[in-house]
Amino acid sequence: MVMAAGALRLRPRAYVVGVLAIALNQMWLVQVELVRWSLFTNVVPFCNALFTLAVLLALNAVAGRVSPSRTAPLHRGEQLAIFAMVCIGSALGAQQMGQLLVSFLPYPTRFADGRNRWAGSFVPHLPRWLTVSDPTAVRNFYDGWSSLYRPENWRPWVVPCLAWVLFTVVLLWTMLCLSALMRRQWTSAERLNYPTAQLPIEMTSGAAFWRSRPLAFGLAFAALLGLYNGAAYLMPWIPMIPIKRQEVQSLFVSAPWTGIGVVKISFYPFAAGLAFLMPFELSLSLWAFYLLYKLELVAVAALGQEQVFSSGAGFDSVAPYESAQAFGAYMVVCIMALWSGRRHLAEAWASAWSRRPGARGDEQEPMAYRTAFVGGGIGLLLLCAFLVAAGMPAWVALIFFVIYLALTLVIGRLRAEFGLPIHDMHNVGPANLLLASFGPAALGPRTLALFGLTYWFNRTYFANPLPHQLEGMKMADASGLSQRDLARAMMLAAAVGAVGMFWSYLHGIYQYGAATAAVEQWPRSFPLENFGRVHEWFQLGGRRNEPAMTAAGAGMGIALVLSLLRSRFAWFPFHPLGYAVANSWGLTQIWLPIMIGSVLKGIVMRFGGLRLYRLAAPFALGVILGDMLVGAGWTLVGIARGFRAYEFWP
Repeated sequence: MVMAAGALRLRPRAYVVGVLAIALNQMWLVQVELVRWSLFTNVVPFCNALFTLAVLLALNAVAGRVSPSRTAPLHRGEQLAIFAMVCIGSALGAQQMGQLLVSFLPYPTRFADGRNRWAGSFVPHLPRWLTVSDPTAVRNFYDGWSSLYRPENWRPWVVPCLAWVLFTVVLLWTMLCLSALMRRQWTSAERLNYPTAQLPIEMTSGAAFWRSRPLAFGLAFAALLGLYNGAAYLMPWIPMIPIKRQEVQSLFVSAPWTGIGVVKISFYPFAAGLAFLMPFELSLSLWAFYLLYKLELVAVAALGQEQVFSSGAGFDSVAPYESAQAFGAYMVVCIMALWSGRRHLAEAWASAWSRRPGARGDEQEPMAYRTAFVGGGIGLLLLCAFLVAAGMPAWVALIFFVIYLALTLVIGRLRAEFGLPIHDMHNVGPANLLLASFGPAALGPRTLALFGLTYWFNRTYFANPLPHQLEGMKMADASGLSQRDLARAMMLAAAVGAVGMFWSYLHGIYQYGAATAAVEQWPRSFPLENFGRVHEWFQLGGRRNEPAMTAAGAGMGIALVLSLLRSRFAWFPFHPLGYAVANSWGLTQIWLPIMIGSVLKGIVMRFGGLRLYRLAAPFALGVILGDMLVGAGWTLVGIARGFRAYEFWP
């Protein structure tokens, strides 16, 4: 294998530290997102990964000072590779990824009864090798006061765990191939700035970053705010500074403004800091389209449409069918991203099959282009084969994964170009398109049941791993690390994280019990939501959701017009991704701090230009870092002392 000249290599110690860090962080996430209520992995950069990187940097500096050779144990590339490994492991162990999967597998066995009639609809169509049905293991899972390491508990999990671990590794391998094909186009040709990767890159850049006065001021501001609110949480007689989300839609009391839906205001420092780092026209698009979306809801209410329901499945059932609109916009963004990179992809395809020595030009890529094309194709076929073996028709499985990978590519673009810290994308997964287009009856009962079992990586896309892979490649570029060493590290993280997401969750849940007050409601409420939907599809028959499909077409049209205007007129500021995410849960939480950061950046650029922005950017990085480090630290205090501490988010 040819390596780039002068590229930093990963030594065995980096892989070992990365694996240990993944295990510790997955156990931390179980404590935070299952036992307590703080959603670390709903926002990027993951605060637990930033905290781990900060601790790693401190230990590395101390080791370098006491070492006889005065050489730090880990170089910059290794530090960033470990950070990327922790991000991927955390993504798999997240509440909206691996934790969902584990909670789904025993749920039908425990809760199917005569009242919900699940036993007569979807339960007979669930593949036994992908679920857990042993009565003792299921009972102890929900009742607790047991141990994973008792044979009657772990043995029924062996087959489904092995199946889902292999599936997960293939899924992340396929994503890695896709990321490797798009990396050069987005990083070198289009020079996207990856706002959410800037902080770890700067944290590892050297002493000059940490000596910056603007950084210190920003870090102190956010850290003191978090420390004060954390103390106020423990001592209720101290008034809190209200920075967390609060609903204000009750202020709108007259029609048609009562149709505005949920409106929240917040002042999260990290969100304002990230908005300051985003390109101005992109942050402007986010909050401007959010306000337009709210006006759209008011207009629908004014037209008396708020009670117009669709009887079909998939996407929304109420006008203005905003999730369907968003799906259409996301597909246009994916198509435009592939279209803009068409020459690069054509060159990559040609070079992949070139036999001339040195003609491929992929020596500095995460993998050879031939490996990326062939490996990605094989990965896609294996993913489809997995669902076909479980009972899904091949054509449905192929459409399902093509749409899923298209959505993951959009999220990668969203992070690379926007740096939007939250990308939930509720109700836009591939199952929605298939249900709305064909109706449940045309897809068959086994397919509907499998839609339930694949809901763990399609309910939301908060913790989707692909953007972390792309950001890891960006960090490798910044540090001079070998891209191929990074690719190996990320696949190791995928394998360790896939095993760890089962072990860390089951280790805790057999102690606490999924149906007890010792954990949050998620092990019960999310599976109920999931399988309740599946049962409803069995009742709908062949009804399609034609209004939603019309809305998806409208969304595609609007996004296409916005894309054409941006390509035609350099002054046109509105981006189709802003339109696509306007209705999202995430933007609802942070639209106001994004507006604040956006306006502040506009003022800085208008009156101080690029010079003032470069002085102010470290302050924004400090605000993000201080907010997240203190927020993560409070959870560790609560875990160590056995009480529930201040949660900085959400």
